[in-house]
Amino acid sequence: MPINLTLPNGRTVDVETSHGANYFINNYSDSDSDDSSSSSFEYFSSSIPHVQQINERVQRRGSNKRPTEEEIHELIAVYATATSLADNSDPDTFAKIPKSEIELYVDHVIGQIVHKTRDDERWKRTGTLEDLHDQTMIYGCIELFTHVAPCKVAFEKDYFGALSKFVAAPSSLSADDAESIVMIVTNALISVVFNKDILPSTEKAFKKLESAGILRQYIRLSSSSASFNQIPGVLKFYDELILCPSFVKRNFVRGQSCGDITFEILSNPSIRHRAVVQKLQTIMAFTNLIQQQKEVPPSVKEGFRMCRYCDEQSIEFQKSLRKCARCKSAFYCSRECQRADWKSHKPNCQLKSSSDAKANIFTETTVLNFCKANYCAIMKEIVKVSDETGNSKSDLLLELDFATPASGLAPPSLKSPPEFKIADSKGYFEGSRPNEPDWFYKNEDRSCYEANISNLMSSLKDTYERLADYHLLGFIRSPSGDMGCYRLTLELADKNQMFSEEAVSASRRAIQDGDFEPLSRIFGEDTVQMTALRRGFVGLPSESEMDRVRIALNSGGLPSESEMDRVRMALNSGGLPSESEMDRVRMALNRGFGANFSLSGDGA
Repeated sequence: MPINLTLPNGRTVDVETSHGANYFINNYSDSDSDDSSSSSFEYFSSSIPHVQQINERVQRRGSNKRPTEEEIHELIAVYATATSLADNSDPDTFAKIPKSEIELYVDHVIGQIVHKTRDDERWKRTGTLEDLHDQTMIYGCIELFTHVAPCKVAFEKDYFGALSKFVAAPSSLSADDAESIVMIVTNALISVVFNKDILPSTEKAFKKLESAGILRQYIRLSSSSASFNQIPGVLKFYDELILCPSFVKRNFVRGQSCGDITFEILSNPSIRHRAVVQKLQTIMAFTNLIQQQKEVPPSVKEGFRMCRYCDEQSIEFQKSLRKCARCKSAFYCSRECQRADWKSHKPNCQLKSSSDAKANIFTETTVLNFCKANYCAIMKEIVKVSDETGNSKSDLLLELDFATPASGLAPPSLKSPPEFKIADSKGYFEGSRPNEPDWFYKNEDRSCYEANISNLMSSLKDTYERLADYHLLGFIRSPSGDMGCYRLTLELADKNQMFSEEAVSASRRAIQDGDFEPLSRIFGEDTVQMTALRRGFVGLPSESEMDRVRIALNSGGLPSESEMDRVRMALNSGGLPSESEMDRVRMALNRGFGANFSLSGDGA
């Protein structure tokens, strides 16, 4: 539908066309100069005062504070013009609008939002923008925030704080208004991603959205309808969120507004199939993984590091933090070690920024936390692949993918249960055709593929050649899509190594023979730790499952034979019932199996 506007020079243009919008911006001026090159866009400074007069006139009407049809038409004309200019003009042309004009318009919108939040009872009651001029004003912000200047002003003026209070005023929003709010915030965030002139980083944008309260509202609204599953920008919003691990770790936990609303959403099983909810599940899985970093001593909080040359990994070394100044990824305990290792390190030493290095450290820490959380599953797979191939653990690698796939579903390593691969490491760097992962740019540009072969496979081979008995080779893709090679190690408090060949052999005995004695020599007599290993390797019931069995016994019910088998295993693993529970267990066993069982021992 055309929007024909007459400029001060008398010419009429249709701002619903690209040519008309560009001409309007370049030529709308109330100045008397005929030189268009010296004129300045003054549309908002000439029209907003009139809009304010209309609003003031409406407010003086007492109980009937509704604009007339003519007034609505005049209001819509201004808001629709702003929308059309943002939607149809070229970005470079729109950028010519003076900041003072943008500020004037954004200030006006903020004022209207605050007014409706405070005084509009219909909005509070229905959550529906019933007047067309209000709809046009809000909808226009979607288009405005695809441009740099309006976005920057909105963050500076706390537009999103006003928007958050506006959204929170009613108990629920209509579907159309909810979508408008979601798209406003989506476009603002994506503009930041692609234009660092707005804010220095995406994480800074998320911090501002969270402090304004609008991020919580965004999560609530975007998960409220399946319609958001098909909006790429919304899914991109959540993909960018997971790339801000420090922010996610702080804010997506219980007791924080974003964490609380996310837990509330995820507790509703009827919406778990929605793409946005699956994104939230991924974020919470990521949060659970990186929250385990709290268990790491402060001196090694940024990641587990060891000397690349001599494998020194003491706490004293962790504190010294001597690192290669060029790649910022290799660490040494002395200059002597760095010099001695240079010939080996030089082919894989690539210049990195500090931010790239921090991302690499984060990935390493996250991977170690993943290994802790999924230790039993990893060791079971190592034993399985080792037996199938005849390879020892030193010739195998752990392949993890933390990047969100094109489908928008959860990254493989953050699924429940997580997906990972134990593979023959030599197959990755020997022969003319590497056995690289599916995500290794196999089906993309050939030059990109060959560059990755050249850069990463040599690095993987170099890492492989420096493995010690207690290392597990890791080939990892991070959330940002970067790939790296790692020597992974998990160490117990008594310095015993969880990825040593001894640990693999002990795990094999536990998995195949049910003999946990070799593992107890590595992990000690810690009942909690050994119970966790028994559950992970032979499938003991969880504490919640045991509670259900106890309830059944206490109520006089007789568990099934399979349930009783699991009870026996749990008792043998260290779970000791009370005396009254023991009596009930004896009774259940005697009734169920026609034999006279007596249970004795300390439960160890």
